[in-house]
Amino acid sequence: MAATALWALTGVAFAAPDFQGRLADGTASTTCTKSGATKCAMFYNTTLNITILNDWNIGTGFWSDTAAAGSAQDLAESAGVAQTGFTGWLLPTGDGAALAGPLNQYLSIWIDVGSSQAGLQAQFDGVPRPSPYSCWSGTVYAPHTEDAWLFSAFDAFQTPIFKISNDTPNALYAWLCAPAM
Repeated sequence: MAATALWALTGVAFAAPDFQGRLADGTASTTCTKSGATKCAMFYNTTLNITILNDWNIGTGFWSDTAAAGSAQDLAESAGVAQTGFTGWLLPTGDGAALAGPLNQYLSIWIDVGSSQAGLQAQFDGVPRPSPYSCWSGTVYAPHTEDAWLFSAFDAFQTPIFKISNDTPNALYAWLCAPAM
């Protein structure tokens, strides 16, 4: 179903997506789970060739070009290192003008889990339940670099938003991924 949906959005045939569980040391595991005593630390997404931290409940931060302390980018790196020991954690791409794929990892993952917030909650631990639940992407809005793309985990809505509004940084949730591990 998800591969069919991805075909419809991209016009490119993809294999059925696969989220492969990984332990904190990066070892593949067929027995780790979303939560509990056997919780996976992360999942490898074979469609995008990225690793996604299982715990989505890492907090909110402002968007920063330099990964300043307290930013969503800083939260992503800090949480990834703390939970796995690996570095290189980033905010997923989320160019709302792009089709699902490398430039819009958020949309790809949304489709891979069945195009619903319930699907995200079934696959990953700590997906907050409030709606709308908006996350920063790692993608600057090209026409206006003072904006970055946000992604709603409630309904896949994507829009550019000011990084700073009324001299106050906008605080959105941070969620993270990294290149394949």
